[in-house]
Amino acid sequence: MWAYAKKISERVYLLDTYALGIPGTVGAYLLKGPKPALVDCGYASSYESVLRGAAEVGVMPSDVRYVIPTHVHLDHAGAAGRLLKEMPNAEVIAHERAVPHLIDPRKLIESSTMVFGDSTMSLYGLPEPIPAERVTAVGEEARLDLGAGLSATIMHTPGHAPHQVSVLLDGTRSLLTADAVGILYPGLKAMIPTTPPPSFNPQQLVATIGALRQTTPRGLLLPHFGSRDDSDWVFDRTAELVESWVDQVSRMRKLKMSLDQAAESMEKGVASDAGMEDLPIHAKVSVRTSVMGIMHYLDKNS
Repeated sequence: MWAYAKKISERVYLLDTYALGIPGTVGAYLLKGPKPALVDCGYASSYESVLRGAAEVGVMPSDVRYVIPTHVHLDHAGAAGRLLKEMPNAEVIAHERAVPHLIDPRKLIESSTMVFGDSTMSLYGLPEPIPAERVTAVGEEARLDLGAGLSATIMHTPGHAPHQVSVLLDGTRSLLTADAVGILYPGLKAMIPTTPPPSFNPQQLVATIGALRQTTPRGLLLPHFGSRDDSDWVFDRTAELVESWVDQVSRMRKLKMSLDQAAESMEKGVASDAGMEDLPIHAKVSVRTSVMGIMHYLDKNS
């Protein structure tokens, strides 16, 4: 059984949200200190796991000063509204294009339901609205003082989503990537690119990878999942797979293959790369969502 919290460094902890009861799939990061910050928070249905993880390392809900959803996708921001009810002193910091969806998530819920369906949405849980006065918008870049010598740079990192940010911890040079890099699940020896609908843009994503590389991080903190010390490989492999998957899905689309057929083909490729006969269900969902996002992009730009 996994713990809810894992120490990454003296002030950084990975919180396992146990998304849909599965460990090692959706993570959040807790930055300890005088002004504790929570970066990402998982699905609405797993908010209690976030609270348990924070409690494990001695951070109570009333201690938290900042909640930073890197983007509004349900596995990153779904629990934000619910957690804010438990965190009376917390301020939400998000990209200016994300803010309207945090304050009024109805369009987000509608678009997510179109992608995932009602039954899956019931498992994820619905995001709750956040009072506008508790949300601060940021643009291309912002600095955040977390106290006791720790500060962070919040950077706009579009491509996966137009409203996504990543967080660089100044001094330690640890980079909380959000979904600017591919998925690397524990135990799955293959990467899955993160290219979901409705706003995946391959050119922007590759440009973002280049910009993040220029920050010269000493390590990466991935939401899916955990810490990595091979930054260059992660950047290179993400860019390579984005280009490769767009090319492969484009060919399948020209052959009039359905989403199910294309997803099954890409699943087989990931399983082969991983040396497995079949993928676990959470990896299959990730593959299908990424194929869906590429098809949506191609449909918009054909």
